[in-house]
Amino acid sequence: MEELEDMKQMWLDLNNRLAVLEEENRRLAKKVMNEKYKTAQDRLVRKYRIFIIVACVMIIYSYCLIYMNPMVVEKYRLLTTIYLMCLFALCAATDTYLLINVKDLDIYGSNMKEVTRIAARNWKIHKLFLAVGLPVAIGAVVLMALALEANSFTILGMIVGGVVGFMIGIYQLLKFRNYYRLFQTDRE
Repeated sequence: MEELEDMKQMWLDLNNRLAVLEEENRRLAKKVMNEKYKTAQDRLVRKYRIFIIVACVMIIYSYCLIYMNPMVVEKYRLLTTIYLMCLFALCAATDTYLLINVKDLDIYGSNMKEVTRIAARNWKIHKLFLAVGLPVAIGAVVLMALALEANSFTILGMIVGGVVGFMIGIYQLLKFRNYYRLFQTDRE
């Protein structure tokens, strides 16, 4: 009978240790997932900062490239300059808005539904801006071609630059998508 009691006690001890280990595993898994989300958040913040800096530099460069360029046709000079500066200002403003939203994600304090909701909204805004911004950017290229009275070599250079830029853009878009997808995974 004493052996039965000993076995029963051993069983209870093992159950208690198993419960502690399960809780420790849950805690460690949550910590690993939080670090994964934090890494994605940090990468998004870094990318948005880079894009904001590039957009701001392009605002200044647009002025120098078009408005101060003597090769630009006078009737397109002001329109093209303002168009490009507004395009890059819109890029910088959108990226700043998304940067602020991403930085404000409270990975450790908020529940996952809230983090997922904010991340999904940011991704939708990102895609919406691309849907609006791409035709505007194509318009900018057409205006630049008109302003520079582009010859066939200039147009060919613009096409090659556009294709390369589009490929780089797709690559960056896929990276953004992957970072935002990390927030869509379930965690407890």
